[in-house]
Amino acid sequence: MAAYYYLISGLPDISFDDSKAAMSLEQFREEVFSRLSGADRKLMDLLQLEDTCRTLLADKDSFVSADDAPQFISDFLRELKDGSWQDKAAFAEDRLWGLFYEYAMQADNEYVSRWYEFNLDMNNILSAITARKYGLDLQKVIVGSNDTAQALRTSGSRDWGLSQELEYFDDVVRLTDETDLAQRERKADMLRWNWLEENSFFNFFTVEKLFSFMVRLGMVERWTTLDKEKGQQLFRELIGTLKDQTEVPAEFR
Repeated sequence: MAAYYYLISGLPDISFDDSKAAMSLEQFREEVFSRLSGADRKLMDLLQLEDTCRTLLADKDSFVSADDAPQFISDFLRELKDGSWQDKAAFAEDRLWGLFYEYAMQADNEYVSRWYEFNLDMNNILSAITARKYGLDLQKVIVGSNDTAQALRTSGSRDWGLSQELEYFDDVVRLTDETDLAQRERKADMLRWNWLEENSFFNFFTVEKLFSFMVRLGMVERWTTLDKEKGQQLFRELIGTLKDQTEVPAEFR
């Protein structure tokens, strides 16, 4: 396992409430990526792959898959063209993120793999709560096929049998008490921030620390530029596109 003493010791301190990012994501990439081992660079590239997925969803018609993109990108574009994704998910967006999380959770690093599973679980729990509240079809809003996703699809219990399985379950459920959608997404990011810090605490000079820093830097950069309207839109994307299933509840308009 590579150690990055100089790189990590030189990183600036950042906090969730920073009013300005200490450095830009682009500056971080330029300073760090060329110094990583091949295996560690592949882990960090997952974060850029997320951006690729967002770009694809923003403009499906003009997106051209890069030659070095993972196979799931090409599979998604093919499914989108022939319509076969409709047999696998209610929405193309859900299908792509399901493929992405399946790919990312196979990362050859426990911390990174668990990070993506944590995000998948959080998003699915929020979607399931919304679906249950408004009588929507859970089968159409749950993404992925891990144990949490399967429990949300099949369990009829109030907590889907997850409150004892996931230590963060109650924290995620409490997010739904927040009626301001932008604030709800901000609190969700605070949960993510805390997870990143707590789970990399003993990884002092390894890639996990760099991965955590880059994700948290992205949060600071995002929240210093987002206005309330964009924040509300971000939350809608987070819990899934529900508008085609039923009349959108007033809470989410």
